[in-house]
Order: sequence, then C-alpha cells, then structure tokens
Amino acid sequence: MDKVKARTLRPYERQKLNRMKQQLANSVNKLHARIILLSRGRQKNARIAQQCDCSPAWVRQIIHRFNDGGIEAIVWYPYYCGPTGPHRFGADVVEQICEIALSPPTQLIGMTVWSLAKLRDYLVAQKIVSSISLEHLRQILRRCKVKWRHTKTWKDSTDPEFWAKYRRIKMPPSKVIDVRIFS
Repeated sequence: MDKVKARTLRPYERQKLNRMKQQLANSVNKLHARIILLSRGRQKNARIAQQCDCSPAWVRQIIHRFNDGGIEAIVWYPYYCGPTGPHRFGADVVEQICEIALSPPTQLIGMTVWSLAKLRDYLVAQKIVSSISLEHLRQILRRCKVKWRHTKTWKDSTDPEFWAKYRRIKMPPSKVIDVRIFS
C-alpha cells in the first residue's frame, strides 16, 4: 500500500507546492500540495491520509497524478473544474453569436444599440447558449474581431438592388490582372 511515493521534486516545484500549501482561498490545492510534500517527507500513505482527513486511496491517486503530470495535474481551478465543466462553444455557436452581435438590434430587441448584457440576455432567451458570462462573451467577440462598440447605428438601404451591389463590392469574382502597355 505504501509503495506509491511522490517523485523527486524540482526546486521550482517545491517552491510552488509550498506556496500552494499556504493558500487560504483554495483549500483543495492546499490539501493536494500537503499530500505531495508529506509523501516527499517519507510519511506513509495511511499516516498522510489520517493527517489530511482523506482516504489512503485518495492519497495514492493524488500521488499518481502528480508523478504522471506534475503540479498541473493536481491543481484545481474552481471556475474551470465546476460541476458543469468549462463552457466551450462550438464553431457554429460562436459564429451565430458574432452574427447576432453584428446584426441591427432594432429588429431583434427593439433597441438601437447592443450592450454585452443585452446581447447575453438575448442569447439566453433565444436558447442559443444556456448561460455565458459577460467576460467570456467579450472574449469571444474579441477573438472573432467583432468591434461592436464602433457601430452605433445601422442604416438600411431603400435600394432594391442593394444586396446584389453589396456582394459585388465585398466579394469580387476573381482578381483580374490588368496589363497595360505604356509607350
């Protein structure tokens, strides 16, 4: 049972584990660091489990994770390792978010300007996403290079051939090289 020991620590790992052991805000990281440091201090796993108020199987699992993946394998991030896991959206959802952010809000919500809070509320109400934080929404828009604050108003054209002209300007069929002979 006590054959599982934490591998030899590198100096920077020992420093980081000691800092983690001092943490007040994240008790999970504090416990994991304490388990590894006690294991390196030649404590038996049963004794470590008793001191840390956990099972010997859990102590062995933490030591195995540390030996395989280092400190990153035992660190717990509450915002990332929550019960629902991290919020990841597929490319289609991100594309839909950007498309809505770039569309005129007058038709969708009856207001003239989008804000992040209004956009989030609209996305949740339309069930495009179940939930999203304002910061994550901002990062998605930034990653997709959507500068929604720069557009304050939307102007609709009354020209019936507007979209055909728009597509011709925005998407030229091909690049034609113009060769002229100069004399």
